[in-house]
Amino acid sequence: MDARDRKRQRRARRRRAEVIAYTVEIIAAVCMMAVLIGFLIWHNSFTEILLSDHVTLKLEGYDHYGTATPVVNGDPEYAEFWSTVSASVSRGLDLSNGDEVTITYKYDEEAAKASKLRIDDTEAKVVVEGLTGSTVIDDELIFSGLSVSESGLSPKVMLNVENTSEDKLVSQVTYSVEGDRRFFADGDTVMIRAELPEGALDSHEYVSDKQPGEEYIYEYSVVSEDCYIMNAADISAELIKNMEQIGADLIYAADANEYGLRIFQQEAHIQPVFKGNKTTFKWVNPYMISAYFHSVTPEGLEQIENHANDVQIVYGVTITQDDGKNCLAEIVVQFTNIVRHADGTVELTPEMGRIVSATYRDKNVKKLVSVDSNENYDTVKLTS
Repeated sequence: MDARDRKRQRRARRRRAEVIAYTVEIIAAVCMMAVLIGFLIWHNSFTEILLSDHVTLKLEGYDHYGTATPVVNGDPEYAEFWSTVSASVSRGLDLSNGDEVTITYKYDEEAAKASKLRIDDTEAKVVVEGLTGSTVIDDELIFSGLSVSESGLSPKVMLNVENTSEDKLVSQVTYSVEGDRRFFADGDTVMIRAELPEGALDSHEYVSDKQPGEEYIYEYSVVSEDCYIMNAADISAELIKNMEQIGADLIYAADANEYGLRIFQQEAHIQPVFKGNKTTFKWVNPYMISAYFHSVTPEGLEQIENHANDVQIVYGVTITQDDGKNCLAEIVVQFTNIVRHADGTVELTPEMGRIVSATYRDKNVKKLVSVDSNENYDTVKLTS
């Protein structure tokens, strides 16, 4: 074989090798393409689900006290898979607007494969917003329904405390006066306590501005421009003179027969005379012997039946009957609850006076008007 033939053979072998290599490349490319197509077919047969698209954050409560609950909203088509899905939050209590919480997920991978689902469980970060601010209960709010009315005159002013609010919370507040005093005087400062209804702060719709154990207290000042006279120095000589005259008029106008039979028969031992079936007693020439001022003590003040003050004027008087027989007696006229008005004037009327005692025995009168006559009153003698 000459050199030319050998050269042809070598070229033929190279062409066969090139054909084989090219064929292998084509077969490899076809196989790779088949694998890729198979992968794509398999891959595209799965549905992709991003869990964060199916989980919402339910926010409830109030700013600073909010709660967060993740809610899974699965597609009914994959109910079996969604029944395995759960979500949790990094923080679910005492949330404030602006806080960031992270939602994480759990699910059954086998259930996902069985349903041909491709799951993206990337954590979701959510910023808290939209929580309503709590209403702060301060003194202004809690006492906005307080209504205080006064009755009576100082120092026997009575307080009536009411709640007139229509607010859903404040209308349920209870107001009460501290202490057990029944009566108050002009200028007294009264502490009024407010108590919230039970459970008012449980939902955090309302929050208190007080520390634990601290109370809501309102200071109320009693104003009584007209008042009962409580100081003997306020009973002027002119006032005593006016009382003396009114008292004398009351004695002349009084029916002496109401007292005369006892004074004559039982005390002075004088035989009374009768005209028909009636006695004939009369009061003659009353004159003032002494005058006493009584003011109720703080202890006595709390007894509702006790009056605030009185002036008792003791009169000497002659009691006589138709046969000319007579004797001396003593009458006590009492003026009760004497009032000084805001303009400084003193109220004194005949209706304020009445006869409280008439007797032949001086010791009975002394007992009535003396310092020790009643422990509920302080007594000052107004005359020398």
